[in-house]
Amino acid sequence: MTTLLEASPDVLPVVLERITTNDFRIMEFDDTDSFYYELLNGELVAKSAPSPFHQRISGNIYFAMRLFATEHNLGEVLYAPIDVFLDEYNAAQPDVLFLSREKQHLVTPDGVQGPPDLVVEIISPSSMKRDRGDKMKLYERCGIGEYWLVDARTRSVEVYVNGLVNGVQDFELRDVFIETASESAAPALVRSVMLHDFTMPLAAVFVGAE
Repeated sequence: MTTLLEASPDVLPVVLERITTNDFRIMEFDDTDSFYYELLNGELVAKSAPSPFHQRISGNIYFAMRLFATEHNLGEVLYAPIDVFLDEYNAAQPDVLFLSREKQHLVTPDGVQGPPDLVVEIISPSSMKRDRGDKMKLYERCGIGEYWLVDARTRSVEVYVNGLVNGVQDFELRDVFIETASESAAPALVRSVMLHDFTMPLAAVFVGAE
Protein backbone atom coordinates (compact mmCIF):
# COMPACT_ATOMS: atom_id res chain seq x y z
CA MET A 1 0.00 0.00 0.00
CA THR A 2 1.21 3.54 -0.69
CA THR A 3 0.36 7.05 0.39
CA LEU A 4 0.07 10.02 -1.93
CA LEU A 5 1.52 13.46 -1.29
CA GLU A 6 0.13 16.18 -3.55
CA ALA A 7 2.45 19.16 -3.90
CA SER A 8 -0.12 21.24 -5.81
CA PRO A 9 -3.07 20.67 -8.17
CA ASP A 10 -0.75 21.22 -11.13
CA VAL A 11 1.85 18.66 -10.09
CA LEU A 12 1.45 14.93 -10.33
CA PRO A 13 1.29 13.28 -6.89
CA VAL A 14 4.50 11.84 -5.50
CA VAL A 15 4.16 8.19 -4.49
CA LEU A 16 5.75 7.48 -1.13
CA GLU A 17 6.39 3.82 -0.33
CA ARG A 18 5.78 2.77 3.22
CA ILE A 19 8.78 1.42 5.09
CA THR A 20 8.61 -2.29 5.85
CA THR A 21 9.95 -4.00 8.93
CA ASN A 22 12.61 -5.61 6.73
CA ASP A 23 13.78 -2.13 5.72
CA PHE A 24 13.62 -1.01 9.34
CA ARG A 25 15.84 -3.87 10.54
CA ILE A 26 18.75 -2.81 8.32
CA MET A 27 18.48 0.95 8.82
CA GLU A 28 21.48 2.68 10.31
CA PHE A 29 21.17 5.88 12.32
CA ASP A 30 23.85 8.45 13.03
CA ASP A 31 25.66 7.95 16.33
CA THR A 32 24.86 11.57 17.23
CA ASP A 33 21.12 10.97 16.78
CA SER A 34 19.52 11.46 20.21
CA PHE A 35 16.22 9.83 19.22
CA TYR A 36 15.12 6.24 19.04
CA TYR A 37 12.50 5.08 16.57
CA GLU A 38 9.33 3.09 16.19
CA LEU A 39 7.85 1.99 12.89
CA LEU A 40 4.11 2.68 12.90
CA ASN A 41 2.00 2.04 9.81
CA GLY A 42 5.11 2.15 7.65
CA GLU A 43 6.36 5.51 8.96
CA LEU A 44 9.28 6.24 11.27
CA VAL A 45 8.25 7.88 14.54
CA ALA A 46 11.05 9.55 16.49
CA LYS A 47 10.93 9.33 20.27
CA SER A 48 13.07 11.45 22.55
CA ALA A 49 14.59 10.09 25.73
CA PRO A 50 11.94 9.67 28.45
CA SER A 51 11.91 11.91 31.51
CA PRO A 52 13.24 10.67 34.85
CA PHE A 53 9.65 10.54 36.18
CA HIS A 54 8.64 8.39 33.21
CA GLN A 55 11.57 6.08 33.90
CA ARG A 56 10.67 5.78 37.58
CA ILE A 57 7.11 4.75 36.70
CA SER A 58 8.22 2.21 34.08
CA GLY A 59 10.85 0.89 36.49
CA ASN A 60 8.29 0.48 39.28
CA ILE A 61 5.98 -1.51 37.00
CA TYR A 62 8.77 -3.54 35.42
CA PHE A 63 10.34 -4.65 38.72
CA ALA A 64 6.99 -5.58 40.28
CA MET A 65 5.85 -7.53 37.21
CA ARG A 66 9.22 -9.21 36.73
CA LEU A 67 9.36 -10.36 40.35
CA PHE A 68 5.82 -11.78 40.12
CA ALA A 69 6.41 -13.50 36.76
CA THR A 70 9.70 -15.00 37.97
CA GLU A 71 8.36 -16.21 41.31
CA HIS A 72 5.40 -17.93 39.62
CA ASN A 73 7.33 -19.15 36.54
CA LEU A 74 4.87 -17.36 34.23
CA GLY A 75 7.18 -15.99 31.57
CA GLU A 76 9.32 -12.92 30.92
CA VAL A 77 8.93 -9.18 31.45
CA LEU A 78 10.94 -6.78 29.26
CA TYR A 79 11.18 -3.00 28.95
CA ALA A 80 11.94 -0.31 26.35
CA PRO A 81 13.80 0.24 24.21
CA ILE A 82 13.09 -3.07 22.49
CA ASP A 83 11.64 -3.66 19.03
CA VAL A 84 8.35 -5.57 18.93
CA PHE A 85 7.65 -6.63 15.33
CA LEU A 86 3.89 -6.94 14.89
CA ASP A 87 3.37 -7.11 11.12
CA GLU A 88 4.96 -6.02 7.85
CA TYR A 89 4.73 -2.29 8.64
CA ASN A 90 4.85 -2.05 12.42
CA ALA A 91 7.65 -2.36 14.96
CA ALA A 92 6.57 -0.75 18.24
CA GLN A 93 8.49 -0.14 21.45
CA PRO A 94 6.15 -0.51 24.44
CA ASP A 95 7.44 0.83 27.74
CA VAL A 96 6.93 -2.54 29.46
CA LEU A 97 5.76 -5.89 28.07
CA PHE A 98 4.98 -9.38 29.33
CA LEU A 99 5.40 -12.63 27.38
CA SER A 100 3.98 -15.85 28.79
CA ARG A 101 6.08 -19.02 28.71
CA GLU A 102 4.14 -20.10 25.61
CA LYS A 103 5.31 -16.96 23.82
CA GLN A 104 8.92 -16.77 24.97
CA HIS A 105 10.04 -18.28 21.66
CA LEU A 106 9.14 -14.87 20.13
CA VAL A 107 12.18 -13.32 21.84
CA THR A 108 15.16 -13.27 19.46
CA PRO A 109 18.45 -11.34 19.30
CA ASP A 110 16.72 -9.03 16.80
CA GLY A 111 13.70 -8.23 19.00
CA VAL A 112 10.29 -9.69 19.82
CA GLN A 113 8.79 -11.34 16.75
CA GLY A 114 5.07 -11.15 17.46
CA PRO A 115 2.47 -9.78 19.89
CA PRO A 116 3.19 -9.96 23.63
CA ASP A 117 0.46 -10.94 26.09
CA LEU A 118 0.48 -7.54 27.78
CA VAL A 119 1.93 -4.13 26.97
CA VAL A 120 2.20 -0.97 29.06
CA GLU A 121 2.46 2.56 27.69
CA ILE A 122 3.15 5.54 29.95
CA ILE A 123 1.42 8.60 28.54
CA SER A 124 3.35 11.81 27.98
CA PRO A 125 1.99 15.02 26.45
CA SER A 126 3.78 14.26 23.18
CA SER A 127 2.63 10.62 23.02
CA MET A 128 -0.96 10.88 24.29
CA LYS A 129 -2.64 11.04 20.89
CA ARG A 130 -0.53 8.19 19.53
CA ASP A 131 -0.89 5.94 22.60
CA ARG A 132 -4.68 6.37 22.62
CA GLY A 133 -4.97 6.28 18.84
CA ASP A 134 -2.72 4.52 16.33
CA LYS A 135 -0.83 2.37 18.85
CA MET A 136 -3.95 1.31 20.69
CA LYS A 137 -5.61 0.31 17.40
CA LEU A 138 -2.44 -1.54 16.36
CA TYR A 139 -2.18 -3.46 19.64
CA GLU A 140 -5.88 -4.29 19.44
CA ARG A 141 -5.73 -5.51 15.83
CA CYS A 142 -2.60 -7.61 16.39
CA GLY A 143 -4.23 -9.51 19.25
CA ILE A 144 -2.28 -8.23 22.23
CA GLY A 145 -4.30 -9.53 25.17
CA GLU A 146 -4.03 -6.61 27.58
CA TYR A 147 -3.10 -2.94 27.34
CA TRP A 148 -2.26 -0.61 30.23
CA LEU A 149 -2.37 3.17 29.77
CA VAL A 150 -0.58 4.88 32.66
CA ASP A 151 -1.08 8.63 33.18
CA ALA A 152 1.19 10.36 35.69
CA ARG A 153 -0.76 13.62 35.55
CA THR A 154 -4.01 12.03 36.73
CA ARG A 155 -2.18 9.26 38.62
CA SER A 156 -4.36 6.69 36.97
CA VAL A 157 -4.07 3.35 35.17
CA GLU A 158 -6.54 2.18 32.53
CA VAL A 159 -6.61 -1.56 31.83
CA TYR A 160 -8.01 -2.78 28.49
CA VAL A 161 -8.58 -6.46 27.71
CA ASN A 162 -8.81 -7.79 24.16
CA GLY A 163 -11.62 -10.00 22.96
CA LEU A 164 -13.40 -10.95 19.77
CA VAL A 165 -16.49 -9.05 18.66
CA ASN A 166 -18.03 -10.39 15.44
CA GLY A 167 -14.70 -11.99 14.57
CA VAL A 168 -12.74 -8.75 15.09
CA GLN A 169 -10.22 -8.04 17.87
CA ASP A 170 -11.66 -5.44 20.25
CA PHE A 171 -10.28 -3.77 23.38
CA GLU A 172 -12.73 -3.48 26.25
CA LEU A 173 -12.02 -1.11 29.13
CA ARG A 174 -11.88 -3.51 32.07
CA ASP A 175 -10.93 -1.12 34.89
CA VAL A 176 -9.81 2.42 35.63
CA PHE A 177 -7.68 2.78 38.75
CA ILE A 178 -7.29 6.29 40.13
CA GLU A 179 -6.10 7.69 43.43
CA THR A 180 -8.77 9.03 45.76
CA ALA A 181 -8.47 11.78 48.34
CA SER A 182 -10.66 9.86 50.77
CA GLU A 183 -8.66 8.55 53.72
CA SER A 184 -11.32 5.94 54.45
CA ALA A 185 -11.13 4.36 51.00
CA ALA A 186 -9.11 1.16 50.62
CA PRO A 187 -5.87 1.60 48.65
CA ALA A 188 -6.43 0.87 44.98
CA LEU A 189 -4.82 -2.29 43.59
CA VAL A 190 -4.12 -2.39 39.87
CA ARG A 191 -4.94 -5.90 38.64
CA SER A 192 -3.83 -7.71 35.49
CA VAL A 193 -5.75 -10.43 33.68
CA MET A 194 -3.03 -11.77 31.36
CA LEU A 195 -0.38 -11.80 34.09
CA HIS A 196 -2.47 -14.28 36.10
CA ASP A 197 -4.05 -11.86 38.57
CA PHE A 198 -0.90 -9.89 39.28
CA THR A 199 -1.75 -6.93 41.52
CA MET A 200 0.19 -3.80 42.37
CA PRO A 201 -0.80 -0.93 44.68
CA LEU A 202 -1.63 2.09 42.54
CA ALA A 203 0.50 4.27 44.82
CA ALA A 204 3.49 2.01 44.11
CA VAL A 205 3.15 2.66 40.38
CA PHE A 206 3.88 6.37 40.93
CA VAL A 207 6.59 6.22 43.59
CA GLY A 208 9.21 8.86 42.71
CA ALA A 209 7.02 10.53 40.08
CA GLU A 210 5.84 13.45 42.20
